[in-house]
Amino acid sequence: MIRLTLSQMRKSVGRLVAAGVAIMIGTAFVAATLVAGETITRTSTDAIAAVYAKSDLVVVGLGDRLTPDEVAKVAAVDGVKATAVHAQLGVQLETDKRNIWARVVPTASDPRLDAQVVLRGALPTSPGQVALPVDMANRLGATVGGTVTTPAIATDGSDAAGAETLTVVGILDDPNGAFAMEGGAVMASQADVDRWLVSYNGGEQAPADAVGLTLADDADRAEVAQTIESTLSTDGRQVVARTLQEQAGEIARQLTGDAHTVTYVVLAFAALALIVAGLVIANTFQVLVAQRTRTLALLRCVGANKRQLRTSVLLEATILGLLASLSGIALGLGAAQVTLSVLSTRDVGVPLPTVVPVSVAVFAVPLLAGLLVTVLAATSPARAATRVAPLAALRPADAPSVRHGSTGRLVTATLMTVTGFVMLGLGAAAGLMREPMIGLLVGIPGGALSFVGVAVGSVFWIPKVTAWVGSLAARTGPSARLATANTLRNPRRTAATSTALLIGVTLVVMMTTGAESARQTFNASFDERYSVDVAVLGGHQLSADGKNTTQLDAGVTSQIAAVDGVTATATITRGLVEAKGDDVPFDVAMGDGEARPIIDAIDPATAATVMRDTTDLAPFTDDALVISKNWASGSNVTDGQKVTLVGAGGATADLTVQVVPSMPAGLEIAVTTATLLKLDPGAVTNSLLVRVADPENPRSTVADIQDVVDDLGVWTTGPVVERAMFDQVIDALLAVVVGLLAVAVFIALIGVTNTLSLSVLERQRENAMLRAIGLTRKQLRLTLTVEGLLIALVGTGLGVVLGTVYGWAGSAAALGTFGDIALAVPWRDLGLVLVVAVLAGLVASVLPARRATRTSPVEALAVD
Repeated sequence: MIRLTLSQMRKSVGRLVAAGVAIMIGTAFVAATLVAGETITRTSTDAIAAVYAKSDLVVVGLGDRLTPDEVAKVAAVDGVKATAVHAQLGVQLETDKRNIWARVVPTASDPRLDAQVVLRGALPTSPGQVALPVDMANRLGATVGGTVTTPAIATDGSDAAGAETLTVVGILDDPNGAFAMEGGAVMASQADVDRWLVSYNGGEQAPADAVGLTLADDADRAEVAQTIESTLSTDGRQVVARTLQEQAGEIARQLTGDAHTVTYVVLAFAALALIVAGLVIANTFQVLVAQRTRTLALLRCVGANKRQLRTSVLLEATILGLLASLSGIALGLGAAQVTLSVLSTRDVGVPLPTVVPVSVAVFAVPLLAGLLVTVLAATSPARAATRVAPLAALRPADAPSVRHGSTGRLVTATLMTVTGFVMLGLGAAAGLMREPMIGLLVGIPGGALSFVGVAVGSVFWIPKVTAWVGSLAARTGPSARLATANTLRNPRRTAATSTALLIGVTLVVMMTTGAESARQTFNASFDERYSVDVAVLGGHQLSADGKNTTQLDAGVTSQIAAVDGVTATATITRGLVEAKGDDVPFDVAMGDGEARPIIDAIDPATAATVMRDTTDLAPFTDDALVISKNWASGSNVTDGQKVTLVGAGGATADLTVQVVPSMPAGLEIAVTTATLLKLDPGAVTNSLLVRVADPENPRSTVADIQDVVDDLGVWTTGPVVERAMFDQVIDALLAVVVGLLAVAVFIALIGVTNTLSLSVLERQRENAMLRAIGLTRKQLRLTLTVEGLLIALVGTGLGVVLGTVYGWAGSAAALGTFGDIALAVPWRDLGLVLVVAVLAGLVASVLPARRATRTSPVEALAVD
């Protein structure tokens, strides 16, 4: 039987290649996903571990940071050679070119504890010396031997007079991306770092986030770790000593919840591709069994039993699954390596491996998955092979009889579908009622249950839908009528093929509909909550004498107004006032104990040209002091309270407090610009509100605005910035997901080809008879083309409807907390899906049609 199986495979190599491609693509995705997950996990943990350089152990406190006493005890443990204290510290560095905020780390006593390496110069060894990351040095225009300054900090953390000059002694590189998120870290002497930490901690020694340490050559790491934990873990206090990889893995889990989350998500889509491939494999083996009906019957006549025939089909499936899976693994690894090579040529912020990491799981999981899916898919055709009667070899094969699903299947599918859609509706309703957690807990299982019910019951309703669509097409001529009748001759196979397409299309449309609904919902929420596109906000407060170090002068505001894409600007001015009376709405005294609080001002007429929703401007009148509800709730102010404000020159303004739920651009307490200039003629422009021309694509405009204010120490923010970030994330995720699901659609289209091929085989004599009575080659080819289009359009059309419903329900369940849900329809994407389906149906019919028209009527009518 083995030789016979191999011989049959050689004769059917063309059809087996089509099935093998389906399983190969599925296993390639599994392999590539596992490699990508391993690369992401390893890269992320290595990047986290890089902060600790080559530490033998990392000591951390659970719950609270390590106190200075605990740090000293760690250093005193026998076997500890050197320690490096990890604490968050940042300082402002300035040159005549610009100023930046930079993280600072000390030079370690053991070079193995330094995460960065010297490119030029040397590491700091004395107070007053620093080494700068190369990119930071370029931005500051600093070189080895030059100087930078930092504001002097008093021991209580407040600004002291003057500035501290630091000598640049080295330029650094960060080869392992230890400080990639911060753009590198400045290195200073331990003495300077300790002094700055004490100053920022109010005159006391600062606690440590962690302590990295190296061990003596003869020290046992496990023993030292146990000693540290037993010494410091007392009275409910728990201190742990971890290896470098253990610490990195723990941090990764804290940040992501699970370091393998991305892998699991993508594997789910790879599994979907394998499931659809299984449907294609099942149809392919049905074709093969139908082709070999007479051969199998003859084998029964010469003594082959049912078990041998079943074993032969399953052996063929095993060999196919093995070869296709191995090819898929090679394809997946090759694609991953090419991707890694391309990424390695770009600056992605973290070091990447040069060769894809390969583990036993990368080979075993795709191989077993491919084999399992192929063998399971061939099980039903194998049973069909055993049902071939020996006498079937003595007569021509008849067309298959129409077989529908069982009553039990109908009842099960109906219950699952109805129950699932009810749960899905309840989940959507819960989301709309601002209960997204309940909505997701009910809606996701409901959607999955209903989807399975739809797939299980497809044999009952897909043929009916196909018949209805076919009845419309039948009016165009005899070829269309024949095609419609052919799709209904084997409803199980037609349903299986359309279901394969339906699964992929449904998920593609669900993701695109959900993404578009989420995008529009978020945009509407941004417009409602934040009516300003971009706000350039001053980052420092005014001092008591009115000095403003972040003033936006006329030159800066003019440059921003001239940025391409900016259509309007409105200034926010800031000044100093005093409030008369004991019960005043200011809680903070500034500068020498004098109650001279900061107040902002906006001109409502100018702001109306900038803001997309001017509702927040209504309270701003010249006799009103407008205060946000959040600010008022923490002060002694009440709505309608009368307040007298006094300016620096003695001018006064009697105002009425207006407490409002929201204010433009995050303002807390403000008056009109006219009122503030009356009180403080020296008030300066501190912030700027900006409107951009196209809020859907603001990236370049926002970047240009940021370039203008890069050196001013101000903060550029606003809903347009958040919307741009949201769009980038949603577009990237959608591209990945749709790309993965497109694989399932592609595999399903192979199934359409196989189904049409089986149709040609079963109707060989019938097609010959039609040719004999006058049906032309063109009409026969058109019949198969219409049949392929019917299968593709029905599966795609139903997938579009289901996907839209699922996308809307998922959006309602998940996005209810963001306000009114925008149930969007991505017409462009839906149109693209339908166009692809039509083209795919045409392409899928080419080979079967060629086979059908190539056989002459006389040859097809002959009895073997």
